[in-house]
Amino acid sequence: MLNVLRASVLLITATASAAAPAAMVGRMGYQLSLTVPTMCSIKHHPGMVVQAGNEYRLGSLQEYCNAAKGYRVNLSYAPGSMRGAVVSVGEDHVVLDGSGNATISVAQGPGIRERDLRATPGSAGFDTDRLDFIIETL
Repeated sequence: MLNVLRASVLLITATASAAAPAAMVGRMGYQLSLTVPTMCSIKHHPGMVVQAGNEYRLGSLQEYCNAAKGYRVNLSYAPGSMRGAVVSVGEDHVVLDGSGNATISVAQGPGIRERDLRATPGSAGFDTDRLDFIIETL
């Protein structure tokens, strides 16, 4: 967006310069600078549905992040729980080890996407009622 805006301003400046007298051409010009704040958000849209086998659809995650270098989606849950459970966000899957934290996916650039959230319980079942998703810039 910044490059497109800068190109448009330079085009207007060049057009205005061509119509101006030769003595004024060197003194006209514009310099435009923009700062776009980095913003990231993640929202869970709940909806539990039992799917084939032992898998549960837990709704969807809506991700937005404009960080140029990308972002990471992390999962936080109660330590000691969910050992062996598989959590899937879209095509990204992770087997939880009970540590309380896991990285679900990494995007290498800015993105807007909504993906299905699914989970398959481990041997202890779903032994926590807390799954928190966090989005952070790279």
